[in-house]
Amino acid sequence: MANTFKHATKSDVVTDAVSNATTNIFTAAGGSTNIVLSVYAANKTASSVTVDLYLVTTTGDDVYLLRNAPVPAGSSLELTGGTKIIIEAFDILRARCNTATAVDLCVSYLEQT
Repeated sequence: MANTFKHATKSDVVTDAVSNATTNIFTAAGGSTNIVLSVYAANKTASSVTVDLYLVTTTGDDVYLLRNAPVPAGSSLELTGGTKIIIEAFDILRARCNTATAVDLCVSYLEQT
């Protein structure tokens, strides 16, 4: 089993509904299991914003991992708080922000194939 540390980024996170593919951050490759190590959101504006983190699963039991998390003006927030999240093959991690182009996002994860 190969272990590879990776990251996925999304600049200018959109305001679309989490049911929309434009909110995709990354999709787990087939035959892989991914362990999300951290998710950071950076607010680039002078106003507070909120961020949602959402998991689309292959079983159809899609869930919010985080809902309406406040990110203060001009600062960043670790959305996962050090908790590990397992993302299986073909699952999709999504994020949205209540203000267009206000937030950049970075996800660090370990991919096991």
